[in-house]
Formats: sequence, structure tokens, C-alpha cells
Amino acid sequence: MQTTSRPDHHTETGFENRHPLPDPVKRSFWRFLRRRFFGQDNWPKAKHQIGKIATETPDHDAIQNPDPTRLQVTWVGHATVLVQYGGLNILTDPVFSDRASPFKRLGPKRYSQPGLSLDQLPKLDLVLLSHNHYDHFDLASLAVLGNAPRYVLPLKNGPLLEKAGVTPDRYVELDWDESHHHGDVKITHVPSNHWSSRTTKDRKEMLWGGYILEFGDGYRFYFVGDTGWNEALFTELGEKHGGIDFGLIPIGAYDPRDFMRNSHCNPEEAVQIMQVMGVKQALAIHWGTFVLTAEPVDEPPVRLASARKDAGLGDDDFIAPPIGATRFFAGKDAKTISQPDIMPACAQ
Repeated sequence: MQTTSRPDHHTETGFENRHPLPDPVKRSFWRFLRRRFFGQDNWPKAKHQIGKIATETPDHDAIQNPDPTRLQVTWVGHATVLVQYGGLNILTDPVFSDRASPFKRLGPKRYSQPGLSLDQLPKLDLVLLSHNHYDHFDLASLAVLGNAPRYVLPLKNGPLLEKAGVTPDRYVELDWDESHHHGDVKITHVPSNHWSSRTTKDRKEMLWGGYILEFGDGYRFYFVGDTGWNEALFTELGEKHGGIDFGLIPIGAYDPRDFMRNSHCNPEEAVQIMQVMGVKQALAIHWGTFVLTAEPVDEPPVRLASARKDAGLGDDDFIAPPIGATRFFAGKDAKTISQPDIMPACAQ
């Protein structure tokens, strides 16, 4: 009898990263807490960060009446982005709660309010979920969104989504390299270098990753999700999927470097991801919302600006806009639409 071989990232103890990196640092929730509260790193306090990140009023008229021939993105905060193109309204990793935590009074507290409220969103067609960490997979927000949109999420995350009241007929789980068609949009789940857990006992039991969307006109969009820099992984992905029109690339939550480097890329590595993947233009995510790590909260866009310059990129090629900002980009095979200054005050 013929047996089907198991993919390498499926193991007896859960999922594993593709091309695993050497990692001398031992990690656990308890080690993280010890490093966070008793280590030598000077972690920012959320209450002292209020007002440090620039904000901007979204273009509500454009959000409710989008031009299907151009891409428009509104950064809600952290990894939550409203993406509108080709007549579709897509939301990534919706987190609107005050804390990225299972607890009401403990855990990372939001110091920048969402650029859009849940009731200001247009009718959603798709919700993309990258992985199950609390700053990306917020049951309270998902419960409000309910069964109206279609959800795409990694393997083994469906039961968690059902805890928010979403029924199985409204979501599809994907393994790495698997695709799902929503109308004329092809959604491919691609690996990132990260991990998953909701408790101290379920590490890597649910898959994680990013998504590449190819629209009917050939426009290609990349939501990276959370990732550390992994040259072998992104070289492989670039050879297979490279040539992206627009990407959402994380730039924050990177210090202390020895502890975070395999989970979160820094701004310089984010630029490397952009280049290796052939991303023409990108928006920076995963910063400016929650204190998750030790770097100053307004440092990521400053370092991004420097890394962008060193790489010979233009200011419009990889932007870090204010929270709430709506930005417009031309559709397939057209030039970027001119728009106002895109860098927050802290990055200038």
C-alpha cells in the first residue's frame, strides 16, 4: 500500500520552520518573562509612549467608495491593514482590542488607538490571519466581524477561529504552498520564519506564515506576516514567488536581538526581504502600537529610512505612514499615484 510522505515542516512535536536557523538562545514563556522584567534591557512602558506615533485621519470617502483600478491601503495599526483592490475589501490580522493578551488587565497594552474603528470598516470580503499570537489573532475583534467575510488562515487554526463564533463554512485552512481561489483572486499560503502559541503548552501546534495574492489582472500582493530574516527561506521564496507589486512587511519588535532575531526582522532585514522577494513597493507594519520588545517605539521607521537610503530605494518605495493613513497606489503596470508626505514626524 502506498503511503503519502509527510511534509518536512510537519513533525511529531508540531510544525517547524523551513530551513531552521541555528539558535543558541533557549526560549520559553518563562524565560521571556525573566528577560523582560529582570534582564538588563530597558523596555519602554506603554503609558509613556502615548502620542509618540504620528496619526492621520483616514480617507473615509475613499474607503467606502474605493476605485477598483488602484490599490489603496489604510494602516489601522500593528499588523492590521485594510487593503482594497479589484473591488475587494481585505483586512489583515484584525486586532482592535486594548490589549494583545488573554487577560483584561495584564499583557501588552495598546498605546496607539486603531486608525479605524470596527464600525468604520467597509463590508469585508476577505480576512487574512497569519498566526495565532494575541497581537495578530484577536478573538474579540473576530467575534464582531462574525460570519460576513471569508477567512483564510493557516492549518490547525480553524478551531480557534470558531471560538469567535465563525462557522466552518466561512473559513479555509491552508498549508504552506497551498492555494485557495476567492473569485478571480488566487491566495497562496507561504512560509515565514516564526512560531505559534496561545498558552504555555501549545507551542507550534498551529501553523503560521504569510500570503501572496494574485488578482485577475496579474497584480500581486504579499502579506509577510511575522518573520525573522532567513536568507535561505526568502531566497527560495523569491525564486518561486518573486515579483510582487506591493507588500506589507514587518519592521518592529526586534530587540533584544539575540532573543528576537529568529522571530522578528529589524528594518534592515525588512529591506532585504523586499529586495529578495522583488517587492516593488511596501508598507511597514508590526510597529507603533504595542510594546512587545525593548527597542524605542519610534525607532523602527528611523532605521527604515536609513536602510532604504543605503539600499538605493526611494522614499515612496517602502513607506512608514502615520496610523490611520490611507495611501493610494496605481494598479497593474501603472506608475505610483502621487500623494502627500508619507513619513511620520518621528521618522523625518
